[in-house]
Amino acid sequence: MKIQSVEITNYKAFFGTYKLKFGGKNVFIYGENGSGKSSLYYALKDFFQSSAEEINFTALENIFIEESDQGSGKIKVTLKPNSEKTGVQKEYHAAASGHYHGEDSDTLIRDANKLKSFLTYRHMLNIHHLKRGDSINLIDMLVNGVLRHFKYSLTGGKELGELWTELNEEISKTTGRAYPINRKRSAVNAALKTFNNAFGEIFKPASLEYILRHAKPILDAFEHNLDIRLTFPQIRPTQDYLGLENARVDISVDYAGKKIQDPHLFLNEARLSAIAISIYLGMIKRHPQGIDHKILFLDDIFIGLDIANRLPLLKILDEHFSDYQIFITTYDKPWFEYAKTYLDHQSGWKTMEFYAQPTNKGYEIPYIIDDHDLLDKAESHLQSSDYKAAAVYTRSAFEKIIRNYCDKQCKLVRFHAKQKKYTSEDFWNAIKPDLENSNGQLISEVEQYRDLVLNTFSHYNTEKHEIRTELASAIQAIKKLKETLSKPKQP
Repeated sequence: MKIQSVEITNYKAFFGTYKLKFGGKNVFIYGENGSGKSSLYYALKDFFQSSAEEINFTALENIFIEESDQGSGKIKVTLKPNSEKTGVQKEYHAAASGHYHGEDSDTLIRDANKLKSFLTYRHMLNIHHLKRGDSINLIDMLVNGVLRHFKYSLTGGKELGELWTELNEEISKTTGRAYPINRKRSAVNAALKTFNNAFGEIFKPASLEYILRHAKPILDAFEHNLDIRLTFPQIRPTQDYLGLENARVDISVDYAGKKIQDPHLFLNEARLSAIAISIYLGMIKRHPQGIDHKILFLDDIFIGLDIANRLPLLKILDEHFSDYQIFITTYDKPWFEYAKTYLDHQSGWKTMEFYAQPTNKGYEIPYIIDDHDLLDKAESHLQSSDYKAAAVYTRSAFEKIIRNYCDKQCKLVRFHAKQKKYTSEDFWNAIKPDLENSNGQLISEVEQYRDLVLNTFSHYNTEKHEIRTELASAIQAIKKLKETLSKPKQP
């Protein structure tokens, strides 16, 4: 099952109703700050979470809606079986007026929620951004994060998060005549034994539940020459049974065979992020995977990674999470444009752009651009008689097409020390020899319309008439160029 569309009404940044069409694909989203990309993250997270617990959607409604619209906030998700399966689309709802996830026997949403596969950059703050003298403690990320819904034989039919909650409830109880200290000690010790046994098992290398069994291959794929070990020292009560001690998961790191005393002080942010991401993704993989819909949402987690670490992560996702529907958001526009070039060759992806659109009442609402090709955008503006915009998008499409072709075919392009010195002419001249024998006419058309339409229309020129037919012909010429260059080369 894959998400076909999400309809969000009056939730957080979304004012009114927005329908986002994903078509069952993975989605890479660029969004300005305040554009609603994180609201989408929380909309889907709350939607899945509402299958397991009550979510107060009224408190999450957009604050600018009219009083008469209060209580109308809702999230509707439409899923459809994967292409290899047969079946019809299913709709699931979560709303302020009460949530509905299909028939009582339909556990698809509840099962997907157990993966705890929603990750933001904030989840990784406890592995770096620590002060000198502090040490990394992963227990909260594990027991309240990816392992919260983890269940296996030693958890006694309960989820690990439930055992953690029960332990903390027992230690917080007040003693007195009705509840003497000896009864509290007995209850706390029993809860501690159950939790320590269940949680401690996943840190034993010989155990089938070993926490690094799935995380290590992911970390190795980053090629940072890092080796990590996680230890759980076993939690114990304080002497007065008013609190807990040793509630921590410690990490030790070897870099290039050398043990690092304080990883968060020595390692750079990219390596620390790679460690955190690997642990998180590894434990998601440790969850039972026989689930009809598996979603993975990564909200702005690329912040601490440079380009050298970002592309490996995309490849890791492709290799280890190919059966998941993946959502990625970023506010880094250059990285988004760079990733689009890579994802252009991946049929299972689409891209979207979120912008903050001011209203006449002083607040902003999301403005969403769907996954339109640059030439599709050009034709859309042409139909709206916005000729200048159509010319700009056509010119951008031309530049993207020839740059991608040169990259794919390893063409020799004149070198410039500074990126801004490169012009479309550098790439076009490298391509023309491939077209001269069989597509000389196409070269003439492209050059004619570059000079006559694309360059001229893209600039302020009061002496040039913007003629619709010329622009339409220019778009068709660039389309033909794209089609020609995309054909496999004859040996």
